[in-house]
Amino acid sequence: MAQRNTGKLLATQGYVVGIEISGSGSRQSVALADLNGTILRRTRRPLEYVPDAATVLTIIDEMIAEVASPEQLKEGRLLRIGVAIGGLVDAAQGIVRTLHHAHGWDNYPLQDYFEKKFAVPCIIDNNANAAALAEVQYGSGKGERNVLYVGLGRGIGGGLVVNGHIYHGSSCTAGEIGHLFVKEDGPRCSCGKTGHLEAIVSAQAIVRTMIGLSVEHPETEAALRRVTGARAERVTVLQIFQLAAEGDVVALHVVNEIYTYLGIALANIVHLINPGMIILGGSVAQVGAPLLEPLRKRLQELCLPAAFEALHIVQSSLGSEADLMGAVTLALQDM
Repeated sequence: MAQRNTGKLLATQGYVVGIEISGSGSRQSVALADLNGTILRRTRRPLEYVPDAATVLTIIDEMIAEVASPEQLKEGRLLRIGVAIGGLVDAAQGIVRTLHHAHGWDNYPLQDYFEKKFAVPCIIDNNANAAALAEVQYGSGKGERNVLYVGLGRGIGGGLVVNGHIYHGSSCTAGEIGHLFVKEDGPRCSCGKTGHLEAIVSAQAIVRTMIGLSVEHPETEAALRRVTGARAERVTVLQIFQLAAEGDVVALHVVNEIYTYLGIALANIVHLINPGMIILGGSVAQVGAPLLEPLRKRLQELCLPAAFEALHIVQSSLGSEADLMGAVTLALQDM
């Protein structure tokens, strides 16, 4: 499929739809927004299983019909759709290359699907790229020219915004920092390789490591039962940081691994692209200061003073809404 030029619509009335599809394919969100980016109506469908692409799209069609019904479109028509999806995306061609945590998405022509279904232009991109754009326009990155967004959730993604535009690279894989190699003989990543950042510092990896190491430490097992109500398998990253603050040896080890390997990855990126701001988002970043402050110190130790002195490291202000707001922001480009 040839790249489409969506062009400037120069619209003054109408609406856009933003769609978020998680990297696992088990969570979808759809929002109707006005041309100022204000979300007017939204719906979310978390599922208890990982469905195939066709099932996900059927659900999303129903969600769009719900938020963008004729009753909702009183001030104009639907002008564009933006989609933020948690996988490898060829944004230029409108194709999902793959979702590492779901099946049935390989080389899926998602842009084509929505354009044919709803007869409006569609822009798709990786969710971290979309979130980065939203943070620059509406969130923590307002006023910054060069921003790196890092989404620390079930997986790890990154988006680089340069002078207000997403930097995609030659094959639309720029920003895939979850697959930076940081540890020799490290754990296996969702992509099948070993030693990648995502296999160590994603929320899923942190929890898995904590539970696995606790087996050899009865005190830690007891602490996990205490903070989770005897459901250790549901421990959160925030609870692990809380246990580390209490002095639990296993939690301290796990948290120090985060500082170590996330620090290595970010220091390398800082020296390569020299961003003015790094924004940390996703569930891991919701830990806040206990993550940010030691990470700042780690980067100061690892980076050249000239690279670090103008660098701001902040928490996402859009939080759990970053991906959905990113989808809306994609749809509003050049409007």
